[in-house]
Amino acid sequence: MRTYEPSEFISQLAANQLIEPVDLTLYGLVKVDENDSSVLCFSSSLSCEQWISIPVSLISSVAHVRNVKCKDHQHPLAKITLAEPNKEDVSAVLFMQLFAQARANAPATRTVTSSKNRARQACEVLTFDDVPYLCCDGECWILL
Repeated sequence: MRTYEPSEFISQLAANQLIEPVDLTLYGLVKVDENDSSVLCFSSSLSCEQWISIPVSLISSVAHVRNVKCKDHQHPLAKITLAEPNKEDVSAVLFMQLFAQARANAPATRTVTSSKNRARQACEVLTFDDVPYLCCDGECWILL
């Protein structure tokens, strides 16, 4: 999601030039890499056995949603928003477009209605240590 200065937003809105935002968010477990401070370890797996390193330079923001139980310990569950790549980096642009398209078509992504009767987009169910969580708009709830 891109953020605009108010005047820039109004100008692009008036000229019908607003570009559809792409969903570049991930939900998953995070931890530090003890050997490399330039990356954040991320896992979307059901256990904390598979980690990938995400360079901090590719991350726009991180929100700590809550801590979740994982076997006999805990990990932070985070919402990571990836930064839009430099347009000259054709490989990165292609990756982000494929990622955004896959996220948009993912079966776990759905629209739900909150108790305030407003639709929320891009919700997904994550399960950690057999506990399901519904994550929407940076908030996660345990599903009972």
